[in-house]
Amino acid sequence: MSQMALHTLVGTALTDPRFCHDLLNGRRHTLLADFDLTDEEREVVLAIQAESIREYAIQLNEWLNQKSPISHPNTAVAMPYLSLRSPAWSTFR
Repeated sequence: MSQMALHTLVGTALTDPRFCHDLLNGRRHTLLADFDLTDEEREVVLAIQAESIREYAIQLNEWLNQKSPISHPNTAVAMPYLSLRSPAWSTFR
C-alpha cells in the first residue's frame, strides 16, 4: 500500500489551492497520474464525495483505518492513522 502517496495527495491539496479545487471538482482522475497508487487506492480516491479537503481527508482516513490500522507496539489496541477530527482541522474547509 502506498500510504505515503495518499499523504502526499492530501498534503498537496492543503498547500496548493488549484490542486485542491481540481481534486474536489472533477479533475481528480487527471491529477492521480502523478501519484503511485494501487488500483484499490485509486478507486477509493476517485469515489470519495466531499465538498472540502477536510471532508475528503476524513473519508480517506476512515478508509485507511479500516484497511490497515496501526497498532501501538506495547498494546493490542489499534491506533488511528491520523486524527483529522481535531479542532485544528476545522480551518481547512
